[in-house]
Amino acid sequence: MLFENQRVVYVTLLFVLILAAFFRFWKLDELPPGLYHDEAYNGLDALSLLQGKTFPLFYEGWEIYAADAHAGRVPQQTRLPIFFEGNYGREPLHIYLMALSISVLGATPFAVRAVPAAAGVLAVLTTFLATRALSDGRSNLLPLLAAFTIAILYPAVHFSRFGIRAMLFVPVETMVVACFWWGINRGKRNSQTRQVDTTWFWFLAAGALLGLGLYTFAAARLFPLLWALFVPLWFLIDRAALRRYWRYMVGMAGVAVLTALPLLLFFARYPYFFVFRIAYVANKGKGAVEGRPWLTWILNMGRVARGLVYLGETHLRHNLPGRPYFDAVQAGFFLFGVLRTFRRLLQPRFLFLLLWFGTMLLPSILSGDAPHFGRLSGAAAPAAILVALGAEWSIRKLGDLLQRLYSAEMSRAIAVGLVATLFVVSTLWMSIDYFGRFARHPDLAVDFYEADWEMGLFAASQGEKMDIYLSPTQEELATILFALEDPDRLRNYDGTGSLIPAGRLGTELLYLVRQSDIANLEQLRSIFPDGVQGKAGEGFAPFYIPADSPRNPTENHTRFPFDRQISLVGWSKEFEDDQLLVTLVWQAATELDRDYTAFIHVIGEDGRLVAQLDRPPAGYPTSDWRSGEIVIDQFPLTLPDDLSQDEEFIVNTGFYYLPTLERLGEAAVLVD
Repeated sequence: MLFENQRVVYVTLLFVLILAAFFRFWKLDELPPGLYHDEAYNGLDALSLLQGKTFPLFYEGWEIYAADAHAGRVPQQTRLPIFFEGNYGREPLHIYLMALSISVLGATPFAVRAVPAAAGVLAVLTTFLATRALSDGRSNLLPLLAAFTIAILYPAVHFSRFGIRAMLFVPVETMVVACFWWGINRGKRNSQTRQVDTTWFWFLAAGALLGLGLYTFAAARLFPLLWALFVPLWFLIDRAALRRYWRYMVGMAGVAVLTALPLLLFFARYPYFFVFRIAYVANKGKGAVEGRPWLTWILNMGRVARGLVYLGETHLRHNLPGRPYFDAVQAGFFLFGVLRTFRRLLQPRFLFLLLWFGTMLLPSILSGDAPHFGRLSGAAAPAAILVALGAEWSIRKLGDLLQRLYSAEMSRAIAVGLVATLFVVSTLWMSIDYFGRFARHPDLAVDFYEADWEMGLFAASQGEKMDIYLSPTQEELATILFALEDPDRLRNYDGTGSLIPAGRLGTELLYLVRQSDIANLEQLRSIFPDGVQGKAGEGFAPFYIPADSPRNPTENHTRFPFDRQISLVGWSKEFEDDQLLVTLVWQAATELDRDYTAFIHVIGEDGRLVAQLDRPPAGYPTSDWRSGEIVIDQFPLTLPDDLSQDEEFIVNTGFYYLPTLERLGEAAVLVD
């Protein structure tokens, strides 16, 4: 028969791997467009590794969550973190591999996505190996069908082209399965020949890979549950297996714990990071029932089951909205495969496969927004094997039917050809859906932050010593920061308020002003009349300030230090109707680690407080200020009706730390 020839098997496998590589790497830098926030955040941590920075390191205010995590325990400073704490916390293997990719390919979307793309191709090979080990080499066709299925499976293709860590778990997961069953297969054969040396090797390798899986993706934390369920059932079904393999299982578990021990110790020291992300995803989403997680999980079973074959995830970033996990061809074979598995459920290999698939559905079932196809990444390999089982069964049944008309060999060849044709249809279906419909979706560029990526590239193309500001404030900046390759180059402020950061003396400034913040652009023109507006980009307008441009537009220049951290370098005041407008110009003397509150107090001739305004610098907290940076802010104070403009009064200003009310030095008195 055709697939009994090993050369044919390996040539076919090579073709499948080439096809998988094509689907995962073709136009990888363009599709998806731009670079989504989570991809960019991973890239920033990878860049920081290459730049030798010290961790933990945070962007976008994630240190607020870290403060909760480190309560009572000082964070350990390191150049090589075992866990990356920002952006909900992420396992390290993906980011270390991404650092390697960026060191070779540069800080580009292609480099960020090359790691999951390579993992996706490797997963095709390891799925072949896992299927072969699970079937004990009884069929050459079954592993090829499984490999081909995962090569063209829409979610596997998509998450291989998405620079997050979900797909990295799949090759590790499948190699655990392969090594485990190679160990069983070898032990079974060696029991007859009294040679057990390689049996230990495969079981210990399975344990090491099982521990390694915890360094890839949060869903891997549920993977050991597969063995917790399977091994007792297996030993119950087969008492001889208990006597033969229990030592190997203990060794496998021990090596798994030893491999995962550094990460487990980190979680023991900071349990916050173990539960934070899990608790977040379990209670967020339109499917979550507040206060009753058990009900959410019960409902999610139906949602996940429906998502496999009928109505899939609707989030564009994870799926072509509504497309089921399987197309119609794959769904048919999958159902056949599940039925075949249930009919042989008392056979350990089929029991293992069904438990594997069910265990890897749990990350989505336990989510508040099921079905979540990213959290189903671990189910891709067992799902592909189930599809392959259904396809192989179909070939055999078709072959039996056709034997009434043709010879056995011809009947099998026709059956293989018919099933192969259906797989070709499935391949075309996936290609049209992903590279056609998904690629042309009108919201795709927005979902993958293409505008932020283009703006970041524009900013990166400017002078390296230029201070860059973005307005208005936005929460997610990682895409722009990664394009800049230096997070310290950009500052984000809320230009809808009264504050304008004016950079450092002698330094060129570039303001990137969103189209929604046109009023800020007018304010910049009034403060910097020698500024130049550049050609507008996608959703933003650049405004340039020369290095020699004056930064202090106030009438009164001074140098009043607040505890050697901030200096008041200028001020002015004017009346507008019943308001006193006080403009203050500050300069940071050092990097500040606290967010201070500024105050303006108006003291009447009789010493009473007649007006007061306390607030942080508007839209630009002091913890963001750079050493030497100048900040301009205006405070409007409403004066009482009985206070005339001719009356003498004193204006005091300064800073204090709100949680403790501790003053930052002495107050400055503004005297004309």
